[in-house]
Amino acid sequence: MNMFKVVLLSVFTTLLITTGQVLWKIGLQKIGGFYLAEKSILENIIRIVFNGWIFSGFVVYALATGFFMWLLSKFDISLVIPITSVAFIYSLLAGYWIFHENISPMRIAGVIFIIFGVFLVVRN
Repeated sequence: MNMFKVVLLSVFTTLLITTGQVLWKIGLQKIGGFYLAEKSILENIIRIVFNGWIFSGFVVYALATGFFMWLLSKFDISLVIPITSVAFIYSLLAGYWIFHENISPMRIAGVIFIIFGVFLVVRN
């Protein structure tokens, strides 16, 4: 498989992983958060299991994990994992467009450095 396909599959897998995490965040916002207090653990589990957003996030994340395991079985870990750093780009965009977060110039600069680093890894 050529490098372009490896990069494309890795980027797609990372998009699925980030999508699962975004669905979890939406679901957690809808149920009012997640608490680790001992007496609320069972209540948290029930709220999570019956929340469609969180359940959908688990399904998407499981699918992404399958793709990710396949990638790791076929290609160098030192190539696949750095490519998944594009998740920082996806999370920055999701934070801005979906969750209306303020994105600082420093965060944007950090993501630009990550993009440059991924480019260097792929070119090698």
